[in-house]
Amino acid sequence: MTPRVLVIEAEPRIARQVAINLRKNGFIPTVVPRGRLGLAAIEERAQDLVILDASVPDMSWDLCRTLRQIPNRFLLLLLGQQWLQGAGSAVGRDSSQYADGWIPKPFRPDEVPERVRSILFRGRREPIFARWLRFNGGELVIDVHRRAVYRAGRPVPLTPTEYMLLVVLARSPGEILSRKELSEWILGPDFVGDPRTIDAHMKNLRAKIEDRPKQPRYIKTVYGTGYRFQGRLDHAKP
Repeated sequence: MTPRVLVIEAEPRIARQVAINLRKNGFIPTVVPRGRLGLAAIEERAQDLVILDASVPDMSWDLCRTLRQIPNRFLLLLLGQQWLQGAGSAVGRDSSQYADGWIPKPFRPDEVPERVRSILFRGRREPIFARWLRFNGGELVIDVHRRAVYRAGRPVPLTPTEYMLLVVLARSPGEILSRKELSEWILGPDFVGDPRTIDAHMKNLRAKIEDRPKQPRYIKTVYGTGYRFQGRLDHAKP
């Protein structure tokens, strides 16, 4: 299943930046501006990991503990300087009681999705969260850290949209994903065009990763619905 990440962030600019970079790296983000809204969002739909900015107005260590107590969920904190300095700093505490990891602000655009991936892999040990995804005996390889794809050992020049499409499908092997879902996750929730726009990107992606694009081995069309990834995951590196 494609991993879902809840972002609790009150600053719109940071929230948008984090969501865009998560989406680019094959995660499905949901953004809310308050902790209480985050708890409501989790009740409405299960999340694999929560990113909490410690500067949100209703931030508290009790909120962290509540989020950590949700079974099989992980918590990553974004910490400003006020939380990193002084005797009462978050770093000075036993951080494992409150979160599975933290990132100081400001941070690099690629830092958040990589920490999310590593926390999920460490916590669940599921191959789909590994840095390297190898399919069909290494015929197709995805390096999710460098956002690079290789076919038979040779680099495949994918566009950002083609890469996102491949990673989202590859992290949901055997699962049927509709055109509408793929459009919202990859093109963004504000996309208002024809959902079949995804078909054009799929045609280009297949031309690059399939030996016979009209008889694909990796990504099958489920007529009237969407697409399903059928590659065989054979190895994973953390």
